[in-house]
Amino acid sequence: MASEKMNQHFEMLGASLSKLYETGTYSDLIITCGNDTYQVHKAIVCPRSSFFTAACSGKFKEGQEGKINLPDDDPDAVREMIHYLYHLDLAGHEFIPADGNFLEEELSTTEHDDALKQFPQSQGHRFVGNRRVKGMVPKLAAHIGPSSNLCLFAKVYALGEKYGILGLKAIALGKFEILAKGHLQTEDFRLAVQEVYTSTIDHDRGLWDVVVCTVEENIGLLNDEAFEAVVKYSDLGHDLLMKITSMRRAG
Repeated sequence: MASEKMNQHFEMLGASLSKLYETGTYSDLIITCGNDTYQVHKAIVCPRSSFFTAACSGKFKEGQEGKINLPDDDPDAVREMIHYLYHLDLAGHEFIPADGNFLEEELSTTEHDDALKQFPQSQGHRFVGNRRVKGMVPKLAAHIGPSSNLCLFAKVYALGEKYGILGLKAIALGKFEILAKGHLQTEDFRLAVQEVYTSTIDHDRGLWDVVVCTVEENIGLLNDEAFEAVVKYSDLGHDLLMKITSMRRAG
C-alpha cells in the first residue's frame, strides 16, 4: 500500500514536470537551437547539467540575460536532450520484447522426414518439429523504432558528454544498443557507426564499445562491401582487431 502511494506521488510529480515542459510556465531561461525555442527552468536543467550550471552561475552573459543559444548542435538531438531533462527519458517509444530477443527462427515451408532429422548437425541443419531452420529473422511483432533513430541516439549521447548530463548518456547508450540489434543490415546502422566514431571523443568509449561488441557478435557484417567501407575509414577495424586478439589471449 505504501509503495502504491509512493508511486502515485512520483506520477503526480512527473505530470507536473511534464506540464512545465509543455507550457513553459514560470520559465526563467530560454534555450534556442536552429528554429526551436525552449522555455525552461534553471531549477530543473541546472542540477542535471554541469554546462547549464556554469552558464547560469551569473559570471556569463548567458546566465545574466537568461538566454542560451546552441547553434552548433543538431536540433533533433537537442529536442531529445530537453525532453530528457524533464522526463528522464527520450521522446521515442521503442518496443523491447519481453525476452530481450529481437530475432526468431525462420522455418522452411517443406516438411522433412525423420531420416534427415537423425543427423541434422552433420548436414548443417537444425529442426523445429519437421521443419528446417533457415536462419534468424527479426520478430514480426518487434517494432523497436525506425533505424534512423540510431544516428539520433548517437548524437544525443554526444550531447550528454558535451553538456555534462550523465543520465542522458546512459539512456542514449542503452537505446542505441537495443536498436542496433534490430537494424544491423541497414544503411542507417552504417551511418550510425560513422557518427559514433566522429562525434564522440577518444577517451569516451561507451558507444565505441557497443559498436565493437555488436559487430564482433555479428561478424558476417564484414562480408558486406558497404560495411567494409565503414570499417576502412574509421577506427572500427583497429578496435575489432584489438578485441578479437584480446579474446583469443583470454581464451
